[in-house]
Amino acid sequence: MKTIVILLFLLLGLNPLQAQDSNDEPLTGKKGEVILPQKGDIGVGVNLVPFFYWMGNSFNANANNTYASDDKFFSVFGNSVIIGKYMLTDKAALRLAWGINFGNTTKSEYVQDDASNDPSVMVEDSYTLNWSRASLALGYEMRKGKRRLQGFWGVDLRISYNKENDHSYSYGNGYSLSNLVPTSYDWGTNLNSNKRTLSHTGSNVWGVGLRGFVGFEYYIAPKVCIGAEFGWGLMYQHTLAATVSEEYYNPVSQELAIEQNYIAATNAVSAGVDNFDGTVYLMFFFNRGDGTNSSSKPGKSKPKKEKSGKEKSGKEKTDKNAGKKSGKRVIGNSRF
Repeated sequence: MKTIVILLFLLLGLNPLQAQDSNDEPLTGKKGEVILPQKGDIGVGVNLVPFFYWMGNSFNANANNTYASDDKFFSVFGNSVIIGKYMLTDKAALRLAWGINFGNTTKSEYVQDDASNDPSVMVEDSYTLNWSRASLALGYEMRKGKRRLQGFWGVDLRISYNKENDHSYSYGNGYSLSNLVPTSYDWGTNLNSNKRTLSHTGSNVWGVGLRGFVGFEYYIAPKVCIGAEFGWGLMYQHTLAATVSEEYYNPVSQELAIEQNYIAATNAVSAGVDNFDGTVYLMFFFNRGDGTNSSSKPGKSKPKKEKSGKEKSGKEKTDKNAGKKSGKRVIGNSRF
């Protein structure tokens, strides 16, 4: 939040430097390039929040500065969102935001070997988490402003998918009649009296909802902007059933037993502030390239340079000679 406030004041302070009289002509730079996106332009942007996390932790000795962890910039599968916009008009756009993130985490710990009398002999227990997240939003955006600082607002339809509970465990010490509670590392939820968890799968969450948003963009270069956005959404979520597999030793049958426990599916409705599309983002706009979206300022053409008498006479001679050879007078470029 502090980053957003600082960025907002910075951009507001820069805006007067780029002031231009309000008129029907598009805002242009010193070389005549159109600054703001126009009808038919396509924008592509990326969420900058993971970069801010990484940059901030780079100067914080007390923070977790393992940059490859899930919430840092250098994690390929971190909190990344790609943003796209298509300008329907100069003041309205279709929006698309999506993110597909996944990862795998494996941890190992050593515990004493129950089969050895030597306390220095150890065996390994391990824990693996597989996770994935996907999000998609399609929305409509309206814009206001004729200078570099632009405001916008609108609504999104959102779909999301989260898989956070795919856990698996392996243990170095096994069960036996003489060892009903083998030494095992406690990962937090894997030990239950004389039972221990082998896997916990399911509890995947599907969600659909509507989100209203408001934000601003500041154009630091022709059709290049830094933007900030805040949203409030209403989301319905369906959590699928989960399965927990546990192992234990049955002293009656004198064999290892595996028990399956099931967790029922649930439904929930939530509402609140979110930053699905990235609180701060960088975006580039490109025109369609069909010649209809010109970056030159309308109504102002470059004046033609007056030719000298020698240049005129030389040109007339050339045209006259060319006309004799071809049988007709050649004016300008004969290809058109």
